[in-house]
Amino acid sequence: MPNRRTVLLAGLGPAALAGLGAVGGCALTGAGDGYRKGPLPIAAGLGDGVYYLYGQRLARLIGDGLPGVRVSVDVTTGSVDNLRRLRSGRDRLAFVAADAAATTVPGSSVPIRALARLYDDYVHLVVSGSSGFRSIGDLRGRRVSVGAKGSGVELVARRVLTDAGLAGRGDIQEFQMGLNDSAATLRTGLIDAFFWSGGLPTTGIAALAEQLPLRLIPLGGLAPAIRRRYGPYYRAATIPGGTYVNVEETQTFALANFLVAPASLDDGLAYRVTEILIRDRDAIAAAVPSAELLDVRDAVQTDPVPLHPGAVRYYRSIKL
Repeated sequence: MPNRRTVLLAGLGPAALAGLGAVGGCALTGAGDGYRKGPLPIAAGLGDGVYYLYGQRLARLIGDGLPGVRVSVDVTTGSVDNLRRLRSGRDRLAFVAADAAATTVPGSSVPIRALARLYDDYVHLVVSGSSGFRSIGDLRGRRVSVGAKGSGVELVARRVLTDAGLAGRGDIQEFQMGLNDSAATLRTGLIDAFFWSGGLPTTGIAALAEQLPLRLIPLGGLAPAIRRRYGPYYRAATIPGGTYVNVEETQTFALANFLVAPASLDDGLAYRVTEILIRDRDAIAAAVPSAELLDVRDAVQTDPVPLHPGAVRYYRSIKL
């Protein structure tokens, strides 16, 4: 009978297999003993999103566990901004959604590598529960926030609007705002809807639902076309009823999130950060519920981003 490692490796995607093969001749013993000390800035996200909360918790654990590593967490507008920051050298770790990574990996002047697949983002289209909006088509001509400029939310929102036939001039009144500003302006009635892509539950939306009856517009019907047009990073998904107060089950689509680094990140440091991610998952999940979804068997599934050799060493060291 095949053992567990054989079964897992047989199911890996091309990027993961490429990463595992890249270190085939490396010795694995003591792979994480040494690491490069110094600053380790993390490109996270907006202060009210899952990326930032995850980054804060991870930074604390790295700082406690790796003497000499000085971790900081940077507020950013999201995935696209995070990738720019990695390429410029401003940050050394970043949270990135799979669709954003797919637009950057080919031909990038600064190759990126993944440490782990973390959890899935769910695409939200949020409206007031007292509104008459029931479908995305009802938003024609309305005021809609598509996410902060340079965010993964903006990327996916524009794809949704294109496939819904609302990408032309005048189809919507477009605003570019992050989650906090989007929630505040929906609450005051200055916009009619906003997009968000994040883990479940997203704190900012949960807080808004306590103040204002909400509805999520179903997007599941668009999932097959978006997957065909833009790639296999998207999958049909459901936001369960009760995820937010009095919000019903909603069909939408989801995509994976990764923790990534430049390929030049020190192998020993990559090993140790990956180890902390996996080993201390429950400590992170105490503050970030989405972290509970990190599963070591899924963590290596990082298409389209190859695994970092240091991360590969860690996964091999635990007999995957």
